[in-house]
Amino acid sequence: MGSASPAAAVDRLDLIHSLLRAVDRPAREALDMARRPLAATLAPALLGIFLVAASSAAAGFVSSTGLRFIPKLDALRAVFEALLVVIPGTIVFAIYLRLRLTTRVLLAATSIGLLAAGLVATCVMPLMAFLVLVAQDAPLILALPAVFVPGLALATLAALPVRVITSLDSSLAAWWVSRAFAFFLGAVFLLRVHSSFLSL
Repeated sequence: MGSASPAAAVDRLDLIHSLLRAVDRPAREALDMARRPLAATLAPALLGIFLVAASSAAAGFVSSTGLRFIPKLDALRAVFEALLVVIPGTIVFAIYLRLRLTTRVLLAATSIGLLAAGLVATCVMPLMAFLVLVAQDAPLILALPAVFVPGLALATLAALPVRVITSLDSSLAAWWVSRAFAFFLGAVFLLRVHSSFLSL
């Protein structure tokens, strides 16, 4: 029993190291993940989705009038709608334009982006809690976390696939596809969440 505990701790450290390495070197890790089974490729995405959803739900309990009993999830819903609209279209255009990227590499890049988004959303939660504590008389700041946390997660998610696409394919078509990916993610998100901005 005594030798099992250090071994388990080492395994956990190796897992954390591999996840952080994926965020630090997304292009290389996307290629490696694309060669693994599909479950291993999508595992970081599931973790990232959980972290984004949990952080956004926690931020959604805060409103300009105090705490809510039911979290406001409009911005989180807009994030997932943007993903469902833009990612399939990006894959289709990448195939049509014959980019030097396979579908599995694009999925791996998106998976890494979701993991990074979850980590960022989790890391900003202490800042959001601090703002809520010190901004009792500022309704605008109190209403900010419900929109800011999902928005920041989406921006992080968009940045990593852009980096992977342009690193692995230096063509002009790849440049445009990567920029269109980021632009339409933001556009769909803003179109779906504009009412939340108006209510700030």
